[in-house]
Amino acid sequence: MSIKRSAVVSKKQSSAVSPLLVDIHIAASTLGISVFAVRNLCWHRETVRLLKPVRQGLKFLFSPDALTEFAAKLVAGEVQFPATPIQTRSRKRAA
Repeated sequence: MSIKRSAVVSKKQSSAVSPLLVDIHIAASTLGISVFAVRNLCWHRETVRLLKPVRQGLKFLFSPDALTEFAAKLVAGEVQFPATPIQTRSRKRAA
């Protein structure tokens, strides 16, 4: 009888554990932004230090704890989204 109880307890505990890393789609929905915006955050030094992404091949994986800390800093005004780069190459005009 004690074996059955321990099996039930272990199943309940394993379902309550949050994942260690989440993919970029879940990270985007957690932050309430698009996938491209999350990738943009990964390209800048200031924000990549806060998000701490793990790269697995072409995929970015994120810690849910780091995402919630980043969201809290966004709300507090400590961090801002980086500006989108402007195209600097001049276009040639036809004479």
